[in-house]
Amino acid sequence: MRPRRGWRRPHLLNPRRTVMSQHIGVIGLGSLGANMAQLLAQDGYAVHAFDLDGARTANAAEHAGVTGHNSARAVAEASTLVLLSLPQSEAVAAACIGPGGLLEGAAEGLLVVDTTSGYPDRSKDIAARLATGGVRYVDAAITGEEGGAKALPKRALTFCVGGSDDDVGQARPILERMARYVFHVGPVGAGQIVKMVNNMVCSAAGVAAIEGLLIAAKHGIDVQQAAQVLDKGTGMNFFCKRPEFMLTPGFVGGFQLGLMTKDLRHMSEFARRSDVPALVTDHVFHLFELFVREQGYGADILRQVDVMQKWAGVKLDGTALDGD
Repeated sequence: MRPRRGWRRPHLLNPRRTVMSQHIGVIGLGSLGANMAQLLAQDGYAVHAFDLDGARTANAAEHAGVTGHNSARAVAEASTLVLLSLPQSEAVAAACIGPGGLLEGAAEGLLVVDTTSGYPDRSKDIAARLATGGVRYVDAAITGEEGGAKALPKRALTFCVGGSDDDVGQARPILERMARYVFHVGPVGAGQIVKMVNNMVCSAAGVAAIEGLLIAAKHGIDVQQAAQVLDKGTGMNFFCKRPEFMLTPGFVGGFQLGLMTKDLRHMSEFARRSDVPALVTDHVFHLFELFVREQGYGADILRQVDVMQKWAGVKLDGTALDGD
């Protein structure tokens, strides 16, 4: 199968047009899932939602205009396409093929679109189990030029999608509602691989940028100006394009340190299974393990800046920290 080239979502002339005949499920109502449900409901879809946290389900039903359900099975019974937005592959397995999972309630032909950042081999296993019940599956991992959490409300996500041509073709109109770019990168599992690569490269470049700019700060150089130089030179990266992410105390990136560490661990494991040296991946993974030890699993991704400033004894604005 030949992967499709990237596709850019055109301007939606009437994004709120009535599409109530289409019933879309959303399982997992964290920051991304809840916003997905809300956007699709705003566009006129009949949205059916479930989260293990009943308070999240109730909140979505009250404020997002969706119909709340008490199980993944119930969502599947009401839907023709189900979006998953869950923290890891084991949560996906539980929602899909566990007791009360969507496989129990799915009609033949149901399409599952998994936006979770998971492990490619596990995604393939789950897809195979779903296929025994006539349920189809694509992995549609999320990223974005500002990160997923900030890009979704602007309908500016980037999806890297793995699955058959037909299944991705059915998922595409829903994904396009939330995305600036949709890339069909290969068969099931390919979306997860590309997402892992993306997160590894982003993390490695981010650590390098923070480290380098802390050195500049210690020598009295204006970090914002230095970041601009990198952005216009060969050192360009996410943090230098958006220096306010580093320079604004307490700035929220919208992604957990622990989840990024999980993605880096997956990348490290997958690289070994692929017989590819993982020197950079392993080093960055262990750095993120230290960040989590310092800040906690649920800390925002940008708290890595706080840790690195502490280690350097200087803030990015050039202010010496106590004890330096």
